[in-house]
Amino acid sequence: MYLHVSNLSKALKFYRDILGLNLTITYPGAYFFAAGKYHHHIATNTWLGTNILPASPESVGLNHFGIELPNKEELDRIFKQLQQQNIAERNSEISSKAILVEDPNGIRIQVYRT
Repeated sequence: MYLHVSNLSKALKFYRDILGLNLTITYPGAYFFAAGKYHHHIATNTWLGTNILPASPESVGLNHFGIELPNKEELDRIFKQLQQQNIAERNSEISSKAILVEDPNGIRIQVYRT
C-alpha cells in the first residue's frame, strides 16, 4: 500500500507509535512500515508536497483499507493507544472485531481481527 501523506512526522507517530508497525526503511521524503520483518506493507511519502489538504469525501479514490490483526489482544492494545490520542471510534456493527479510524491525513483504516 502506497500512501501520499502531507507530513512524515505525523505518519511516523501514527503507523509506528500507535498502530505498532515497524519502521523498516527511510528514504528522502518516504517512510516504509511493516509488520514483522517484511520489507514493507505500507509506504508513506510526501513526494507530491507537504501540508496538502486531504481529498474531499466526494473525490474518486480509495475509500479505506484494512489491517488484519492476529488476535483480540492486539486489537485491544491498538484501541487503547487510539483512545489515548482521542482518535478512535469502534464500528458499531462489528465493535468486538474492528476499529474504524482515520490517520492524520484523513485516510480511513479499518483495523480488524478475524
